[in-house]
Amino acid sequence: METVSDALKALKKASSHVVAARLGISREEAVNELWELKINGVVDKTGHTWFLAGEGESRVTEERPVKSEAQDMLTGEVEQKVTADMMIEFIGQDGAKTCEELAGKFGVSTRKVASTLAVVTATGRLARVNQNGKFRYCMPGDNLPAEPKAALVTE
Repeated sequence: METVSDALKALKKASSHVVAARLGISREEAVNELWELKINGVVDKTGHTWFLAGEGESRVTEERPVKSEAQDMLTGEVEQKVTADMMIEFIGQDGAKTCEELAGKFGVSTRKVASTLAVVTATGRLARVNQNGKFRYCMPGDNLPAEPKAALVTE
């Protein structure tokens, strides 16, 4: 009687449905046997296609960059991983900063900074204060200068 590995050797590559039909067994039995063979390294799988290990599909896989090192598709630049803790530490040392200032300091987009700081302000780790129409992020409880009051014009 033909085995699953014999069937794959003859077919080169096939779905579990085709293997089951060739052997005259249920699809569930074929899938169970295929997974046992995969665990033992005899067969391999790509999508819904099974094949003998070392044959069919190339076993070489491309390494994908880690998400933090992924390239921006539009600019081709690689952004470094910047954490909220890094931003909080910088603000604690240098005082209140805008998104643009933080983005320039860490070399990331202002959108990334704004997204990160939105979470941090929601949890209360930083405070967001409007100064002259610009939002500045500071440590909670810091004494920020109030917005300058307009000078009275005397006639």
